[in-house]
Amino acid sequence: MPEPHIKEFHRRDFYSLKENLDDIKIMGITGPRQVGKTTLMYQFIENLIEEGEVDPLRILFVSFDYPYLTTVAHRPINDVLEAYADMVLKEPIEALSSKIYVFLDEICSLEDWSKVLKGWYDLKYPIKFIISDSSSASMLKGSAKHLVGRIDINIMLSLKFIDFIGYHDPDFDYEKISLDLREAFKKSMDGNDPSHYHKAVKTAFAALAPREKNIQLRLQDYFLKDGYPELLDESDLAVCRKRLYDYINLTLYKDLIRNYEIRSPKMLEDLLVVISGGTAQRVNVAQLSDSLSLKRDTVTKFLEYLESVFLVSRCDFYTTNRASRIKKSKKLYVNNVGIRNVLVSKLDEQLLRDPSELGRVVETIVHDHARRLRYCLLPGDDSPLFYWNNRKGEEVDMVFEYRRKPVPIEVKYRKDTSDAYLKGIRSFMAEKKTPFGVVVTKNTIDLKDNVVHIPLWLFLIMC
Repeated sequence: MPEPHIKEFHRRDFYSLKENLDDIKIMGITGPRQVGKTTLMYQFIENLIEEGEVDPLRILFVSFDYPYLTTVAHRPINDVLEAYADMVLKEPIEALSSKIYVFLDEICSLEDWSKVLKGWYDLKYPIKFIISDSSSASMLKGSAKHLVGRIDINIMLSLKFIDFIGYHDPDFDYEKISLDLREAFKKSMDGNDPSHYHKAVKTAFAALAPREKNIQLRLQDYFLKDGYPELLDESDLAVCRKRLYDYINLTLYKDLIRNYEIRSPKMLEDLLVVISGGTAQRVNVAQLSDSLSLKRDTVTKFLEYLESVFLVSRCDFYTTNRASRIKKSKKLYVNNVGIRNVLVSKLDEQLLRDPSELGRVVETIVHDHARRLRYCLLPGDDSPLFYWNNRKGEEVDMVFEYRRKPVPIEVKYRKDTSDAYLKGIRSFMAEKKTPFGVVVTKNTIDLKDNVVHIPLWLFLIMC
C-alpha cells in the first residue's frame, strides 16, 4: 500500500471487523463522509498482506467515486473483474486457484450494484467482497432487494471519544478500562444492582487520575470539532470550519441529490441549520413546517433523508403505547457536534464559556455515545434511545432500554447535582420500576438512591 494511505492509528472498528475478512459473506461498510471508511479498507489490505500473507496480486481495490470508470465501462463491476482476471491474475474467475479479496469503494453510485453482486456471490467463487458507501439508505435498500442473507452491513461513524484520546495518548490502554466499565454496567443491569457499576466507576477514575487533566483538555477539543479523523491533528479552528462545511456540502449537494429527487437542496440545508440550533430539544413536524414554510410531508421526507446520511437522529417518547409514542413530539439531535457548531457559527472557543450552548453540545455527545454503547451491548439491535417527561414537567434526557429494562440517563454537566435537579429521573424510576439510573456529571462520582453519578469524560470512555 502507498505510504500516504496507511495510518498508524487503528480505531476500534478495525479490530472488531478484521476477523470477518475470513467470512464468506459480503462485508458492507456505511457511514458519513470522511469518517475513515476508505482508510479502513486500506488498513485491511495492509493487514492481509503483512499478517495474512496474502499475495498482493490477489487483492483488488476499486473506487467508483471517479466518473471515468463508469464512463468507459458499461458494466463497471463485471468489466473491472474481467480486466483484473485477464491482466493481473492471468487466470479465469471461474477457475480461481485461490481466494481473492475485492474492495469496492462508493459502490452505491452504480446502478443495480446489489443485483450484480448477488450474481457473483451466488456463483460461490472464492471471492470476498468488501464494499462501502456513504449512504446507508442506498446500501440497505440494495441489500434488502437482492442480498438478504448474503451481506453483513456495518455502520462506521466519526471517532468516539475513546478513539480520540487513544490517538493522542497511544501508550495507555484505555480499552481495558472501557471494557471493564461496560461489563460492570451490564452486570448491574442484569442483576438490578447499581453497586457493581459504581464500584467500577471509582476503580476506573483512580486508574485514570494521573491522566485526568490531559483527558479534560482533549474533551474541550472534542466539544468543538468532534471526531473526524482528518481533523485530529488540526489546531486551526478556521481550517476545521472550512473542512467541516465542505463535508456538509458534499453530503447535501452530492450524496442526497444522487439518491433522491430533491428540487430544493437549500431548503434541506435550512432544515439542518434549524435542527442544529435546537439540537437535543423537542420539536414536531408542524413547528418545523411553519418555521421553514415547507409542507409537512416535505419536512418528514427531509428528516428521513438527513437520517439516511447520518446527519440527524430522532428520539421518541418512551412508552409502551405505540399510538402515544407517535403523537408525541420528537427530540432531534445533530449526530456530530463539529458539524452542528459550524452550521450555527459556534465553532470557536467562546462556546466553551457559554453554559447554554455547551449544555446542548454535551447532551448531543452523550446521546451519540449512548446509542453506540447500546449497539455494542446488543449487536444487531439498532433500536433508538428515548426521552421521557410527565405532566408535572419532570423529564429524563434519554432512556436506554436493555433487554426490556429501561435505564434513564440524565445529563447534568454542572458542579451542582443536588436532588433539586434529579426529580425527573427519580419520578421515572418510581413509575417504571427500573433498577437504577445514571447521571452524567461534570466531575461527581456517587451512588445515591440507586442513581450512579459518573463524570462525562469517564462515561464517554466507557462507550
